[in-house]
Amino acid sequence: MKRLLMAALLTGAATLPATAPATATELVYGSWLGVTNKTNTDALVPYFDMVAEATGGDIQWEMIGGSQLANASGTPEAVGANMMDAGLVMAPYQPRMLPATNLIFSQSLVGEDLLASVGAMNETLMLHCDECHAEFAQNDAVGFAGYGVSPYLFMCRGGPRTIDDLRRMKIRGSGGGVAIIETLGGTPISMTGNEFTAAMERGALDCVLGSVQWLVSFGLMDVTDTVIDAPMGMGGPPIMMYVNRGVWEDMTPEQRQAHIDHAPDLVSMATFDVQIPADEAAVSQAKEQGITFIEGGPEYDAVMSERDATQYDLNIGNARDAGVEAPEPILDAYLASFDRWKGLLDDEGRDSDTFRRLLWDEVYSKVDPDAL
Repeated sequence: MKRLLMAALLTGAATLPATAPATATELVYGSWLGVTNKTNTDALVPYFDMVAEATGGDIQWEMIGGSQLANASGTPEAVGANMMDAGLVMAPYQPRMLPATNLIFSQSLVGEDLLASVGAMNETLMLHCDECHAEFAQNDAVGFAGYGVSPYLFMCRGGPRTIDDLRRMKIRGSGGGVAIIETLGGTPISMTGNEFTAAMERGALDCVLGSVQWLVSFGLMDVTDTVIDAPMGMGGPPIMMYVNRGVWEDMTPEQRQAHIDHAPDLVSMATFDVQIPADEAAVSQAKEQGITFIEGGPEYDAVMSERDATQYDLNIGNARDAGVEAPEPILDAYLASFDRWKGLLDDEGRDSDTFRRLLWDEVYSKVDPDAL
């Protein structure tokens, strides 16, 4: 889908800026998120502008949202086949294609430290998971710039309050959320973000286990009556830059470096300009609309403790069965990195500038774009 755009023609060169490049490479990014979703508009598009500026206009990314090119599960194949040049990839939607990346996604991080989780996800993906990059290469792609979401909550029809109320309910989950649903006695249902809202409306689902901002971004606000405010694990990373390998290799080294140089900006924008304010806005709107928020309490903490006590061995076994050769070092690095990032952020600060700097210092300054 790469196209060379003539920046000057003999008949029109005088009307163009003197700094316009002779040619520019126009690349297409296909997002299955809605056209106005803020991950698209407030993170990816500004990132594309940064890359364009850093490359003197030689690399131009065009955003096409709303699943116009591929849906969530079809994105890895669409990118690998060069039906689009890059897209947003969720490993749980294609676990057979991306088993090592899905291993990271399947480990539910306990607590509410979103920033530490995002730092750990990027560090593990970029520096401690050679099998992740090997599977990207096997699928004709390169992957970087993961983001995370706040701890998952139960968003439900009706008025469930307790664990007993959720038992035998049909609950949409993905990644580590599936095992959490099983632990409390619910029935996990696998659906993409483009499907579960309609299923809730039809009554085919009772709850969705996910980020509270999905009330807005996926339209759950109109089909949800109750949110159970108990942190049920953080998972990820969704990979914002999953790029066709041929497209990546056709770039100059300087152009590839520009993408990596600004990856911390992309991750930081996705966190501070999208995820955090979107959570706050969704909660405020939901309360205004009359959705009931229920404090989870100790019984929900006990579910997470039970899940955490068993998830390491289960995830290791599932990953090995899926073809991951050495899953233990990946998870060990992930958990150690999560603890390390908590300390880093406590010591250095938790504002956006500090987070961006730490992502560069601790992760992306150590990435060789030519070796991806």
